[in-house]
Amino acid sequence: MTKPLTRASSPLMLVGLIGLLIFVFLYKKANPQASVTLEITRQEALTRAREFIEQRGADLSGAKEAVQFRGANLGLVFLQRTVGLDDASRWAREEVPIWSWNVRWFTPDEKEEWRVNVGTDGKIVGFTHLIDEAAAGADLAEEEAQEIAESFAHEQGWDLDDFNPVEAASEQQDNRTDHKFVWEKIGVSIPWAEEGADTASASVRLEVKVQGDEIGAYRHFLEVPEAFRRDLQQTQSVGTVLSLVSTALSFVLALIALGIVISRHKSSDVRWRPAFTLAIVVATLLVLQGVLSWPEAMFGYPTEIQWMAYMGILAVVLLLFGVFYGVFVLFATAAGETLGRQTYPESLRGFVSLASGKFREHSLAVSCLNGYSLGFVLLGYLVVFYVIAQRYLGAWLPAEGPYSEIFNLYWPFLAPLTISLVAAISEEVVYRLFGISLLKKYLKSTIVALLVPAIIWAFAHASYPVFPVYIRGIELTIGGLIFGVAFLRLGLVTCIVAHFVLDAVLLGMPLLTSGNTTYLVSGVLVIGIGLLPGLLALVGRTDGTKASAAHT
Repeated sequence: MTKPLTRASSPLMLVGLIGLLIFVFLYKKANPQASVTLEITRQEALTRAREFIEQRGADLSGAKEAVQFRGANLGLVFLQRTVGLDDASRWAREEVPIWSWNVRWFTPDEKEEWRVNVGTDGKIVGFTHLIDEAAAGADLAEEEAQEIAESFAHEQGWDLDDFNPVEAASEQQDNRTDHKFVWEKIGVSIPWAEEGADTASASVRLEVKVQGDEIGAYRHFLEVPEAFRRDLQQTQSVGTVLSLVSTALSFVLALIALGIVISRHKSSDVRWRPAFTLAIVVATLLVLQGVLSWPEAMFGYPTEIQWMAYMGILAVVLLLFGVFYGVFVLFATAAGETLGRQTYPESLRGFVSLASGKFREHSLAVSCLNGYSLGFVLLGYLVVFYVIAQRYLGAWLPAEGPYSEIFNLYWPFLAPLTISLVAAISEEVVYRLFGISLLKKYLKSTIVALLVPAIIWAFAHASYPVFPVYIRGIELTIGGLIFGVAFLRLGLVTCIVAHFVLDAVLLGMPLLTSGNTTYLVSGVLVIGIGLLPGLLALVGRTDGTKASAAHT
């Protein structure tokens, strides 16, 4: 095997530039995006939601407030699969809300809460007033409750002459009677035919619930056929199984790493400092990511749990997960480094220095530059892969909406940094440094050493929403082989930098395309952080060269 490069590769940089250009030009073709405009901001949606429920007599004093932007993924997938992306976008604009701002007001430890969904155009598309089953209310007959429901539908701008009633149900509570009414829009449906089954259709519906004599819930939605739901769940279950198998194999790698560390520690053959450094970095970043995700955790708070208990549970789970994952990285790094010194010592060039915080080494500058080039190559590969897969293999991805869930986090610009660094460090250490070195050491086959870790890593991502579910495994197995060859030829640090660039760009695309100057600049800065060790190394080398010249 050729030794790793000791200088930046000009051919690789050229191919990287080509890969970046391919990514820029083909990104939207490879990653479908819905043509739906987000016409209102988070604050505007919050204001409209508050006005709506206050008009309904809600008292929000003392209530906690949570806001998230989300999509009706099932409806989107159905539309995209049946009518295509262009028509799916039209449906999302004109017929049925797919994406919406979801606003929630709740009081900890109390059942009652209010939820309002505001569509991308600012229209109220959903509303729920949760109350206790034993709460007192009127005992209306179905006809009386229906008049209230129809009046509310008219207030929301609906002409029920355009709809057929499809359901009317009543439920007797302890101290009131609740009613539900559903209407289906006439002449607006999409057929779905499952092989060997009767054809069913999706339809646009309105649903209004009356609690006693007050409106308790309302939604405007796409009713997806049960056959499609079942088919999608079966497909996703296969991806889940593949992901679980890969996760189990990764756990086996962790146990092997632990055994190797224990056996080699006795002979003082383990370098703990770089392993502890990376473990602490990964654990800290995971905890930071958990903190950034607090708005999501707050939105999902179940009111039957005490508020302080809920926060305590989240904190403990987050810390335990951070520690557990950090320990995983600790043993994988320690075992991988000691095996790597025997199998591919040149591939570790600069790794111990990087993990020890010694940034001013020339090898780091080379690895960072090569890493960026390789990352750009992989970006180009990904879009080309999906353009080909969509055309010839029937692959498809759910379309991206007018807003990314990354903006639901605190300081969205930090998410690409934390997520990408954790993935780049941990996955390259586990599957490249340890996985390849382990199999090469004991099986003596370079091909097996490259292929097996690539497959395990790839199919751990099989639960992602990419269909058919095996497509992601194929894509990342090829990517894993590229990373593996790069590990042998360019070194581990190059792989870490390339992995960071790849994930940071993909995760940061919503920032880079948001049209917001602050997000754009922050996205560029986050991606640029990966160059910092290389820049420091270049500065250090320049300073060293000047000092040597002056001494001479």
